[in-house]
Amino acid sequence: MTYVPWFLPDDFFSSVPVQPPCDDARLAYRLLEIMQRDPQLRYERICIEVQNRVVILDGVVTCAELSAHAHALAWSTPGVHDVNNRLRPLQR
Repeated sequence: MTYVPWFLPDDFFSSVPVQPPCDDARLAYRLLEIMQRDPQLRYERICIEVQNRVVILDGVVTCAELSAHAHALAWSTPGVHDVNNRLRPLQR
């Protein structure tokens, strides 16, 4: 977990070497970009977490079909080892 306080001095980042994000963070960002470009998933409330290349999808989606679609997109992302789909269809 990365914690950055809001009160950093203006020159803080020039004095600290910036490390590239970890593999899990890159996977999460890649999957987020894919879902944001997908017209069916763009406005769904999906939380993406990645731990040791295992994607965890959590949140509420409009219907079960969108849960399955998000699951398939996660599995099709290169580097993903497993997908834990905790998405719940909206109760009406």
